[in-house]
Amino acid sequence: MTCHVIFKMTVQDGRFDDLRSWFVEQLPGTRAFEGNVSVEVVRDQDAPNTVVFMEKWNSRKNFEDYLAWRTETGVVAELADMLDGDIDFRYHDSLGV
Repeated sequence: MTCHVIFKMTVQDGRFDDLRSWFVEQLPGTRAFEGNVSVEVVRDQDAPNTVVFMEKWNSRKNFEDYLAWRTETGVVAELADMLDGDIDFRYHDSLGV
């Protein structure tokens, strides 16, 4: 069964353009990682410093392996430097309805 991973982050004031450019560089690696089905990134219309990722993976383990790789290669630390606070990860199963 697929795993839907939804996570939210708050961008530091004045860093949104930097973050968006960084996403353009990094997302091809996400989409190519084993088990990734899809990635969509959205920005909150009412809170423009809030960005939400909606990802679909073949399994939670695929995502956890991906996150470990991104952490080991320093990409998570690069992202954290542009954020205000922590990333809130949530894992979901589809109800199929």
